[in-house]
Amino acid sequence: MKLYKMRLGVGAKTLLALTLVFWIPVGVLGGYLYHMFGEMLQDEGVKHADVLLKGAHNVIDERAAQVANLLGQVAKSHELPEAMASRDLEQIQDTLLEYGKQYSFISILMAVDASQRVLSRRNDQRGDSISIGETLSDALRTGELRDSTELVGSDFLTREDEVLARLVENLGLVRFIVMPVHRNEQVVGAVIAGLMISTDTWIGNTVFSRYGGEMAVFAGNPREAFYLHATTSLPRRTWALGQLLPREVQQMIELGRTYANTLEIEGKTVIAAFEPIKDSNNRIIGAIGVSVPHEEVDASVLGTLVKAIAITSFIALVIALLSVFFVHHDITHPLRLLQDAMKRFGDGDFDTRLDLHTGDQLEELGEHFNSMARDIWRRDQRFKKHNEIAKLFMSTLDMNELLEKTLSIVATVTDSQVGILYLADEGGQCLYPHAQYGTSVNTGPLSLGEGLPGVAAKDKKSLFVDLSDQTMSDAFIQAGFTTLVPREVVYIPLIYREQVLGVLMLGSVKPYPQDERALFDHLADQIAMAIDNAQMHQRIKALSITDGLTGLANRRYLNERLEQEWSRSFRNDAPISLILSDIDNFKSINDVYGHDKGDWVLREVAEIFKSNARKEDIVARYGGEEFVIVLPNTDTAQAQQMAQRILTAARDKAYDWMDRKVTLSIGVASSADGDDEQCEALVLRADQAMYRAKSSGKDQIVLAAELQRDD
Repeated sequence: MKLYKMRLGVGAKTLLALTLVFWIPVGVLGGYLYHMFGEMLQDEGVKHADVLLKGAHNVIDERAAQVANLLGQVAKSHELPEAMASRDLEQIQDTLLEYGKQYSFISILMAVDASQRVLSRRNDQRGDSISIGETLSDALRTGELRDSTELVGSDFLTREDEVLARLVENLGLVRFIVMPVHRNEQVVGAVIAGLMISTDTWIGNTVFSRYGGEMAVFAGNPREAFYLHATTSLPRRTWALGQLLPREVQQMIELGRTYANTLEIEGKTVIAAFEPIKDSNNRIIGAIGVSVPHEEVDASVLGTLVKAIAITSFIALVIALLSVFFVHHDITHPLRLLQDAMKRFGDGDFDTRLDLHTGDQLEELGEHFNSMARDIWRRDQRFKKHNEIAKLFMSTLDMNELLEKTLSIVATVTDSQVGILYLADEGGQCLYPHAQYGTSVNTGPLSLGEGLPGVAAKDKKSLFVDLSDQTMSDAFIQAGFTTLVPREVVYIPLIYREQVLGVLMLGSVKPYPQDERALFDHLADQIAMAIDNAQMHQRIKALSITDGLTGLANRRYLNERLEQEWSRSFRNDAPISLILSDIDNFKSINDVYGHDKGDWVLREVAEIFKSNARKEDIVARYGGEEFVIVLPNTDTAQAQQMAQRILTAARDKAYDWMDRKVTLSIGVASSADGDDEQCEALVLRADQAMYRAKSSGKDQIVLAAELQRDD
């Protein structure tokens, strides 16, 4: 009533009404956004710290897996089981020294007998009995690999290395890997390797370089204070040696729980994730954690809040000013639509859009709102895509799958319509296309410095190329029945640890925004890290199926492939043959000329087998001086011909350091000559034929079919 008597105009009334009615919800919405975004990003920071903690475990587990693979090779070698059974302590120590030099990061390396008494260490200390929680006894009892993290004192470490003992003062954390050694199907002892988690700065540095988090390891009795035993060498901004584990973290660790929250460390706020370290007896012996500065999260929260509140305030102000000049009916409906859209958007419905057709500033306001909603939606989608990429990098180690999926996701995140992912060869001098997106153009390999991808790889710098004035490109976008040339193409080198692993090429029909170009380098770093992990996985996998001396497949791989080829032969009713050979008088070569010359002969014979085998054949070292070839789709006559070539080649091979010939005893068996129901029977017949060749004069071939006729 007062407003009517004052004869205020519609614009003034609307302005006053909006001041009272609209700005209050704006303030509420601003507070809601502050709470929503602040809490959400805080939670994301904690989740990120938890992911970094998993990354730290992955780094430790990768190194432990590498050591386990090494111990497997040591335990399966011919020399060590014999030396342990015969108590040849000198041979045992020589073996430990040989492998210890190759893998210097192994802090502890020893061999024990079945009663847990030390046969030898690298420093020749021996004779004492050791106990590693339940790990050593369990490994000797079951005959299987075991590993655990244990708390050890300086007296234990002194027997291995006095320098090592001084590094940890009183206590240290060691990741033990125990590999039983078998001889004649009996456990004669074990090889033990230890990784010093407490002193290995490589672990912390790797966690920081890969994931950007600072790692800290604490060790001690949970009833006492945990002291910091290890920290990253980079960047040392939070943790320092000798620091006590924060009380709130220690309380959770003592309960065996994970701590993930903020921490105050000497006036600095960090987001950290810690979890207990347990030994083989399930006792808590320490804690491992990863932290990131809280300022990074605070900056993100503040920036998001300022932008959201500024946009909201701008919308409110524009609506209030426009309302002065429009009649009540023209303003109320659009405002209601806008309020409803903002409410839905504030409730988390990022797909909300406005459809206003007022022909004035309110329509423009609606378009601005839609633009803001689309931008936030794109950021939300990009955030989800980043999560997908992170999950992909953590879960995928197959190179082809990784490259195809990565290129598809990156193209979507960057609004690119075409892409090619090149990988560099081992020498880094040539680029090969391994994955393509949105294009079917066949691109060949490029030398370093050749073409734009080669230039980007050589200079180690990203290249942005504007193609608006050009008519040709090395990548095209298929769109229906027409071929479109990208407006802009970017070539990004994939660099990890100063090494170029490849080049990522992306193209778009519109220029890439300037403010989003930094995203390319960030994605490239992640992709390079993932490719390095996948390549490392491939190398470790190859080591697990390859004989280290000859480069042939090992017996484990042979058994797997023989089963597959046997099943395929049975299904297709096709013959499969086996050549099994043994080097005649090989022991005398080792005795007269030494094991180095014996290894030389093994490598030369292996090369003869490889050079005479076909692409589809499987060549493997069967054990000791025995070699085998699996021949799919091959009958006895064809197998005999190949065996004769191998026999002749071995006999004709001259060794300038030896005045004798190297001959072979070969047995040949084929599924076409027997009624074998399992591939083991085929191997047995080939083995019997080989022993007949050896016992009846050596340097000859015996067919399993001839043995059957003789019987």
